[in-house]
Amino acid sequence: MTILYIILALLIFGLLIFIHELGHFIVARLCGVKILEFAIGMGPTLVKWRSRKTGTKYALRLFPIGGFVNMLGENGMEAVQGDNGVKDETSATEPVTLINDGEPEEETEKDEPETVPLSEMDPELAKQAYCNQSAWKRILISLAGPAMNIILGFVLMLVLVLLAGHEAMATNMIGGFYIDYIAEEEQSGFVPGDSLYSVDGERIFTHADLTELVKSNSGKELSVVVLRLNEAGTQTEYVTFETTLDESILKFFRVPFSEQNGLQIDDMIVKVNSTSVHTYNELYYEITNQGYRELDLTVLREGEEIVLENVAFLIEEESGVEFGYVDIIPYRERNFDFVTVMKHTWFRSLSTVKMVYDSLFGMITGRFGVEAVSGPVGITKTIGEVAQIGFTSLLNLVVIISINLGVMNLLPIPALDGCHILIYLIELIRRKPMKKEVEGVINFVGLILLLTLAVIIAFKDIFTLI
Repeated sequence: MTILYIILALLIFGLLIFIHELGHFIVARLCGVKILEFAIGMGPTLVKWRSRKTGTKYALRLFPIGGFVNMLGENGMEAVQGDNGVKDETSATEPVTLINDGEPEEETEKDEPETVPLSEMDPELAKQAYCNQSAWKRILISLAGPAMNIILGFVLMLVLVLLAGHEAMATNMIGGFYIDYIAEEEQSGFVPGDSLYSVDGERIFTHADLTELVKSNSGKELSVVVLRLNEAGTQTEYVTFETTLDESILKFFRVPFSEQNGLQIDDMIVKVNSTSVHTYNELYYEITNQGYRELDLTVLREGEEIVLENVAFLIEEESGVEFGYVDIIPYRERNFDFVTVMKHTWFRSLSTVKMVYDSLFGMITGRFGVEAVSGPVGITKTIGEVAQIGFTSLLNLVVIISINLGVMNLLPIPALDGCHILIYLIELIRRKPMKKEVEGVINFVGLILLLTLAVIIAFKDIFTLI
């Protein structure tokens, strides 16, 4: 089964890498840049094919740790500069590597590309060089890869929202509160961690509801429904049992922190601190992420906007990190139509983008330790665990990974797309390009640092598995 999960992880990584590189490829072609090679994976070539029309080589390589689009002049061709076509005589004899654009003959074993001195290059071919494109075109080409990953995340989020259906489409309006059983031992059929759902067919939304119902039915045998974590610990299930309740059991049910701090049924929470929320998914994330400390909540109550200050939530700890516990039961959306589906898709996707930046900020500030960072090995393990829960959980993880990949690549870190974009923006401001030597050193140092970090994370993931 482990082999199957590894294969599944490789397929997911392959899809995300393919989509990323496809973005660079498509926009480069639209900008008139000649593509020398489109490759998925790194290292030795396993499978290759060359287009007779364009001369582009398509390759599948051994190590599934990345991919690349090799463009003519990507590393600079100082002999041909910008739009003026003036040649730099100091480098006129410098050779440039390209793949023959004519009808390809039978390839040699080594598949060596043709080397042509820049002084002999066809001017029309030089126009197709990446380095001779305007800064705006190079920005678009660099932006296209991360953008494709983010777009894929949004599309898969739409699928996820549709699969979840109307039942899972919750609003940011309070419909009730979770009444949790907090005793350390089982009693009257209740198990530690249970959340009360209904008693004798009547939904329980507040601690006051439970108190009133118990007092009016003391000593009677009642049908109770609770939400209980399954044995695998992967999801909650509805569990029904018969029991007798009296007032002595009330002390074992916690009064929800939200209720204690002034939140009421029918309140619509529109802001958590300074962050606007539009759906329950956003609300849940913000309380979880920020609720380890007191929050200021902006709510709409009977048409009036009020601010509840210093609202405290129960704090839970996981892997040494504190999170807020959400004890709010939301109302469901009235309609399951196009507008509502797109609303939830959009805001859930934005919340995922924000989660990436929040996680990065948390690592910088020390809230999250190095154990919170995972590489391909750790992600493969997570994919295997999530795949056992179900398809929608796996799809949700793919959404997170895809958006994470896109957002992280936009960071201005050397060797990433975001750094290239920053360099080209500086070029637009200065109205002259950065020296290729300087840009090369920046990217080389960044690549070494990224590879070093990747190795460290890989060892950490492996030792964690052991």
